[in-house]
Amino acid sequence: MKKTLLTGMAGVALGSALWSCAPTAKTPPTASTATETPAATQPAAPDWRTQADAFLQQYSTQYQRLYTQSAEAEWRSNTRIVPGDTTNAAATARANQAMAAFTGSTENITRLRELLEHQADLSELQVKQLKAALYNAANSPQTIADVVTRRIKAETAQVEKLYGFDYKYQGKSVTTNDIDEVLRKEKNPAKRQAAWEASKAIGPTLKEGLLNLRGLRNETVKALGYPDYFTYQASDYGLTREEMMQLVRQINDELRPLYRELHTYARYELAKKYGQKQVPDYLPAHWLPNRWGQDWSAMVDVKGLNLDAVLAKKGAEWQVKQAERFYQSLGFAALPQASTKRAVCTHCLLAPTTRRTTTPRPGTWTWRTTCAA
Repeated sequence: MKKTLLTGMAGVALGSALWSCAPTAKTPPTASTATETPAATQPAAPDWRTQADAFLQQYSTQYQRLYTQSAEAEWRSNTRIVPGDTTNAAATARANQAMAAFTGSTENITRLRELLEHQADLSELQVKQLKAALYNAANSPQTIADVVTRRIKAETAQVEKLYGFDYKYQGKSVTTNDIDEVLRKEKNPAKRQAAWEASKAIGPTLKEGLLNLRGLRNETVKALGYPDYFTYQASDYGLTREEMMQLVRQINDELRPLYRELHTYARYELAKKYGQKQVPDYLPAHWLPNRWGQDWSAMVDVKGLNLDAVLAKKGAEWQVKQAERFYQSLGFAALPQASTKRAVCTHCLLAPTTRRTTTPRPGTWTWRTTCAA
């Protein structure tokens, strides 16, 4: 019985196998075979706007931290210069190198270029911010870190020379504020010329360093495709080198008739003021009330309107605080207390071996400077 049962089962199995292998056999579809395999899920398109936001947030946080450290180090270098003491200069170089290493890092440059390849997917503000960051990178590309380091060192040395220079007038050490005062008020042409020449005496001290710095700056920006530093700076205005030069020439041509009249007026008026019978064909630089000839306002004396005496009673710090109030009214945050004190400084000798930068001249000059800063 048992043997018969096994034989019958084997026969059924064999028959089923033969039936399924027959050419005309049609296997009815099952649920699993009737349903088509779904297509693979396509990866989501990159959200470039979100990626740009994340990068800019991280970049801004780091940039602000390093910029603050660099600015504070620069302040110490500019305001406290002691012959033979290189502490501040070294600290400034380290802070500026850290700033350069970040802004010009290969990683940042690569990421910035990648994001800017998708400008159509970004907001206008994001594009501007990314381009600004890439512009910063061109000034300190770490692909040529050795050149950037030499440029930073050269810039630090120039600042030390500039703010540590001992100006001499009539055989005495003076500040640039003292020289400015002479050029604003002195009527003796010989004394004026001596003061003006004193202000230019720093030229030979800076010349060699400036020539070196020019070469380093040109070499630095070439790494990101700029032929020279002037072209690099012109690009910040959205102009090529040629467009910038064309614009300057156009402005000079358009203003030439006005300048011609102003120069003629100034030559005659100043010749009268300084007691010169012969009016020169060209305006002597030392006749102007400014070391660079860029501000002629001291030539004009408006009768009945003199704010200097009023502002002098308020003091320089009061003027800085009023300027701060103006910017706060526009929505800016208040300055730190230390910044208010720093803002009232330009050149002042504290001791024979120490030069500190302070600007404590209460009057319309300081008022105009602080409000326009």
